[in-house]
Amino acid sequence: MDHLNIITIDGPAGAGKSTVSRELARRLGFRYLDTGAMYRGVAWAARRKGLDIRDKKALSELCNDLRLGFSGDRILVNGQDVSSFIRTPEMDRLSSEVSNVDVVRQYLTEIQRELGREGYLVAEGRDMGTVVFPQAAHKFFLTASAEERAQRRKMQTEYQGKEITHEEILAQIEARDLADSTRSIAPLQAALDCIVIDSSDLTVEDVLEKILSEI
Repeated sequence: MDHLNIITIDGPAGAGKSTVSRELARRLGFRYLDTGAMYRGVAWAARRKGLDIRDKKALSELCNDLRLGFSGDRILVNGQDVSSFIRTPEMDRLSSEVSNVDVVRQYLTEIQRELGREGYLVAEGRDMGTVVFPQAAHKFFLTASAEERAQRRKMQTEYQGKEITHEEILAQIEARDLADSTRSIAPLQAALDCIVIDSSDLTVEDVLEKILSEI
């Protein structure tokens, strides 16, 4: 695997990872890997089958029969485009839960590493620089205050035509942060050799300039 051509961008929910990673990949001519969408895809499939997230055997069987793939920025589950179904508070919560199940994480880590074998990849997630691609040449950890991330998510949610209060989103984000940072498997944390960028007071272009200046 050509780690010299892999860029990882990790960070908590709402920090702007997806927007930055997608645009960075476009500018560099790299492929963009949205690993969060992969966990959401598994969560959606489990929910659709009515599986208990705590049932490892059922999740293992689900993963064995699951076909995850991408078509551009869209994620496919067994050939079905589920992109519009996975960006909900319920899928946010369920994806955090399934990410703490070892059989799911092992399954997706193998797929992610396979996708990275060709290099020229911008991989976005929560454990890209620490677990999946620890030898990546360029690692970044994008963060922002919980208040700022809640405000961004509120605007995004309202743009989708859904109503939710700032307090509700802030509570969801703080709960997700706690779950991600305290889980037993690959907890959310900045790699020791990564560059941390606080985007609280930065525009997307500001963040991109900082990343491009490093690589």
